[in-house]
Amino acid sequence: MKKNVIVASGIAASLALLVACGDEVTEVTNVTEKASLGQVKKFKELPKCEEDIEGSLMYVKDSAKVFVCTGDGWEGFDGAVGEKGDKGDKGVAGDKGTSCTAKQTKDKTGFDIVCGGKTVGTIKNGENGENGEKGAQGDKGEDGENGTGCTAKQTKDKTGFDLVCDGKTVGNVKSAEDGEKGDACTLTEIENGQVVVKCGEKSVTLFKASCGINSYDPATQFCANDMKVYPLCHNTLAGLEPYLNPDGTYNVQRYFCDASDLLVSLCVTTAYDYTTQFCSRSTVLNRCNSVAEGLAEDLRNDDGSYNGMDYFCSEKGVLYEKCNGSPYDPDLQFCDRTTNPESPQVVTKCGEQTYVLETHMCVDGQVEEAIACCIPKGQNDKWCDDHANSLYDVRKQFCDTRDGQPYEFKTITKTNGNGEVVYSETWMTENLKYTNTQDGEYVARPDDDCFMYGCYYTWDAAQNYCPEGWDLPDNADYLALTVAFGSSSPDYRVNGSNATGFSSPTTGGIYNGSSFENSSNAYYWSKTERALLDDEEESPSAHRFFVGPSSTGSVNFVNTALKTHYLFVRCIKDKN
Repeated sequence: MKKNVIVASGIAASLALLVACGDEVTEVTNVTEKASLGQVKKFKELPKCEEDIEGSLMYVKDSAKVFVCTGDGWEGFDGAVGEKGDKGDKGVAGDKGTSCTAKQTKDKTGFDIVCGGKTVGTIKNGENGENGEKGAQGDKGEDGENGTGCTAKQTKDKTGFDLVCDGKTVGNVKSAEDGEKGDACTLTEIENGQVVVKCGEKSVTLFKASCGINSYDPATQFCANDMKVYPLCHNTLAGLEPYLNPDGTYNVQRYFCDASDLLVSLCVTTAYDYTTQFCSRSTVLNRCNSVAEGLAEDLRNDDGSYNGMDYFCSEKGVLYEKCNGSPYDPDLQFCDRTTNPESPQVVTKCGEQTYVLETHMCVDGQVEEAIACCIPKGQNDKWCDDHANSLYDVRKQFCDTRDGQPYEFKTITKTNGNGEVVYSETWMTENLKYTNTQDGEYVARPDDDCFMYGCYYTWDAAQNYCPEGWDLPDNADYLALTVAFGSSSPDYRVNGSNATGFSSPTTGGIYNGSSFENSSNAYYWSKTERALLDDEEESPSAHRFFVGPSSTGSVNFVNTALKTHYLFVRCIKDKN
């Protein structure tokens, strides 16, 4: 019988080829650090067997044997199953041996030991170890003497497994060691229901008294009927003495003990810091240290309280009057009471300056005048001394320098449900009032002289008299407006909802050139002419934008009127 030789390898995978069925192990010892497991095609390709690789296993494919590097060089062995032997009187047919193999685990962290098709244990790789290759299983042994294999036996102290080959222990695998024993903890009761828990050198003090699921210190706290912990109190505001019990408890539904150990009435259900706050009409407010310039000192009480309905305290502790019932940040804002005294509004400061919102504006952090004079070309800056109607607000009006007439305008905008702008055009929100035209091109209402409702123009005149930078709208312009806002007349009327801001007046138009039609409808010229008929060389008519009554009327631009009729003119800003 050929001698079997085995030396423990430093690779957990190589050991898995040798051990028999046993428990899982976690640490391999008594192995050479450079030991390895591999294979070559021919024996002559084996690396040089030197001391630093002793214990390495190599499988030689052409001889179908495993060789181990020992002190005597490379020595081969067949595995756990014996070699073929001659039949004789001494020997009987050997049983079929069941060998054990090692298969890499699915997570590639080690190898499962498989004996007879069953996984009986696992060997984990070390942190820096490399996975070894799977060893080859020996062929079925023929009749002959039984071989001597290697097995793993649990150590006497049950801390791991010994690897035994041919009756000799050639290495061992140790189980992971248990963690260090923790320090024991002790509980000691002291006064006031306290318990000291000590673990090693550390300790913590707990209270035996409990309030619901919480514990508390009976020396400084108490448990109320709502099963919540509250601080004991020792002083009261004047007049509240009867409501503080001798043991420091009180009715937590009506009172609280503030940070200064003072019993105070709740502000409805809210506790607060009585030293810096007070309760005013069921609201907790900050006490104030001083009064803003222009306010009477007696608006603030000696304790810093005040009338919270009309005044507020800034973050710097200064008392200010509210702006239309609202507080504001005096460092960044101011209350404009001049533009509309009955309804003042909060305005952002211009840099650090306040200004009169009605007559001034903020441009790049500088206060500038918002009211200017609309001076006709050729006139001097004294024009508005005699023509007050030419004064205009540059924020919402523009100046027609042909005659010194200002017009209000608005950028009418519509967004969809996603906040995307689906319509945006700038329109005049007043009808054209220009009168320096040729004879017969315009007329006015007998009681108006064009200044309230605007003039009425023929279609030809309407093409020529929009101010510079503005144009007569066509059907496409009216279509886009009505698609965006609908065709409900009140949305376009000054005496309706005027949701569009188009601001159509309530009066109508003139048709025959001599008499005024007293109508609640309003008609505006479109630049679009009516289509020519077969026998026409020039269309006598053009489309008009119709705005019906302010209550139930509608708008449209499909109707037409003779070009000689007189209708309103409303201009749209050039898109160029």
